[in-house]
Amino acid sequence: MRKTAVEVFSSGAVVGSGLDLAAQVGATAAEAVRSRREPAQVARRRRRAAQRRLRAWSAASVVTVAGGAGVVAIGGLSAAAIVALVFLTVVLTLCVTRGVRAASDLRQRTRVVAALPPPSPRRVAVAAELRGPMARLDGYSDGLRRLVAMIGLVEDDSVRAVRAEVIAAADETERRLRDRAAQASTLIRARRRAAADVGGGLDGTIAEMRREIEDGVAGYGRLVAAANEAATASRRLAQGDPGRLDPNTAPQVGGAAAGALAARGPGAAAPGVGTGPGSAGPSGVGPGPAPLTGAPELADRIDQLNALADGMRELSR
Repeated sequence: MRKTAVEVFSSGAVVGSGLDLAAQVGATAAEAVRSRREPAQVARRRRRAAQRRLRAWSAASVVTVAGGAGVVAIGGLSAAAIVALVFLTVVLTLCVTRGVRAASDLRQRTRVVAALPPPSPRRVAVAAELRGPMARLDGYSDGLRRLVAMIGLVEDDSVRAVRAEVIAAADETERRLRDRAAQASTLIRARRRAAADVGGGLDGTIAEMRREIEDGVAGYGRLVAAANEAATASRRLAQGDPGRLDPNTAPQVGGAAAGALAARGPGAAAPGVGTGPGSAGPSGVGPGPAPLTGAPELADRIDQLNALADGMRELSR
């Protein structure tokens, strides 16, 4: 028994399991802190707090009115009843004033929540072999949310719709990749404890899942690159001719860019930006990007962003 224990410790299995467990605990704690500090989560918590304040002051107003009615019904117009009514009137004025403030604060908080992208998907701890791709996905996810907020010149419905579609598609892909990484991590940990005859069968499955995750993260990176092109085109258009961005004409500029996007349709790529083998690259020379095999559901969103960037480039000429 002692010999078996020595062999187990000398093989490094216990040390490896301990390090993996420590990494999981650290990643879980870091995710809890990140989720709590995420702007969308903070804005939603503040909106819920504003809703609670509004309900509390509204309920206090109703109780005060009911108390005043009860005083009148019981005490009539006696001196004590009049004093109580004066006190309840002061309380009711305070409740109504605070309720109006809470309603105004709630409207402001609601606008902030609507302006921010939804919270990013939960980031689960994964095995050491998958931390590299997941770290890249973390960076892509954070960067995409910042870039999407920079797309467009005006806050019209068409621009907000494009932003929402891009974020929704990206979040769906991110959830799928993180779920797949969690499944692959379970198999990797099982492989470490499995016998040689069983572990050999798991190796092929693990390798296939890792390729799927790598391809998916690469596809997500393509979406981030397209969002960067659209954000850059928006910034260049905003820094162009000042007369082009006159307050009276800015909505027309935003509508024209969105119109260029709608005219191409979600499945049409921007000129000079290929989506398949043999297509021209951004300069019109040479092969374009490889087919989007890891995250094909993002192809339409990438084409949308490319078309939007191309439309804004045309407007800036």
